[in-house]
Amino acid sequence: MKFLIFIFFGLFVPGFTQLEEGSECLLENGNPGVCTKLPECPPKLDDARKGRRTALSSRCGFDGLIEVVCCPAPVQEKINIRPADIACHDYENEILSGIERLTWHILAGIEAASEEFPYMAAIGYVDKTPSEVFSDDSGRKIRKISYLCGGTIIAPRFVLTAAHCVTNFDENPPVLVRVGSVDLESKDEQTIPIKEIIAHPKYKRSTVYNDIALLKLFEHINWSKTVKPICLQTKSINDIDFQVVGTYLVVIGWGVTDIDTDQSSKLLKTPSLQFEPRENCSSVYQGFRQLPYGLDERMICAKDPNTTRRADACQGDSGGPLLLLSSSGDTVIGVTSFGQSCGGPNAAVYTSVYSYIDWIESIVWPERII
Repeated sequence: MKFLIFIFFGLFVPGFTQLEEGSECLLENGNPGVCTKLPECPPKLDDARKGRRTALSSRCGFDGLIEVVCCPAPVQEKINIRPADIACHDYENEILSGIERLTWHILAGIEAASEEFPYMAAIGYVDKTPSEVFSDDSGRKIRKISYLCGGTIIAPRFVLTAAHCVTNFDENPPVLVRVGSVDLESKDEQTIPIKEIIAHPKYKRSTVYNDIALLKLFEHINWSKTVKPICLQTKSINDIDFQVVGTYLVVIGWGVTDIDTDQSSKLLKTPSLQFEPRENCSSVYQGFRQLPYGLDERMICAKDPNTTRRADACQGDSGGPLLLLSSSGDTVIGVTSFGQSCGGPNAAVYTSVYSYIDWIESIVWPERII
């Protein structure tokens, strides 16, 4: 009876403005709410039953004799889109639109076309050999640049590579990045100095764990048909469906092309690979000195299923990408880390990009992190 009298009294409050059910309103604390019938608003119904309702600011009006109250708005689950996915979407819309996709060469030793892998980068080091000092047209002494590792363009000023490529070369850090050409002797390229080397903070030279790094460049890379960024893998590789027609796993680089002569390639190669089960891969690398704790979940094993061809990632491919090629676009899923032998029967090991996506985003796109 008391509750009915309370409702009736509310009809005649001076200055009270009635709001319709479903209207937006403000709670006593200033937070947004929605006008809802009292029996359908558990928080306000509980307050009424316990005698905690003293203010009228949370009242919207009445629907007949049923009070309509300002009920806390339902909390909507916030869907955060990863900065790397936003960047990927931007690249596809602004840079890659209108570009015809090329046919991939999925054979060992096949040279890549000039526009086939526009995100590939060569990482240059100063050759400290005394005999490799030359004079330019003005008489200045210049040293030869040797390209010992690969990398992947992921943003206008960032290249993804392996940590061992930037910390383990006899105290000789990389100095520049070369992009835009599959031939290291070609003059059709961009060379950009490296401003900052960012190895993963948990990487140690004595092991191969956390073998991932970023190179920040002094200036933006100029996009063209032969120079573009690639999207990063932001989901687990377990979600990849290789039953989809036109889906391939490949590795590219300027590595050894002939294991008998050990000659280095000038052009990109694109062998096809398949994932190797972790248990098989772990047994191969058991007792490996640089793996004191064995392979971990942040490593990917892959090898060529063709034992005759034995396409593989070799020395000069270190730091280069393990790629997922599909009809929806190219994605870098791994960074070439180490292997047991070049062109051998065992799988090579790659650092999983997905496992380090938070770290990558915090450096490359810090302004987009919520």
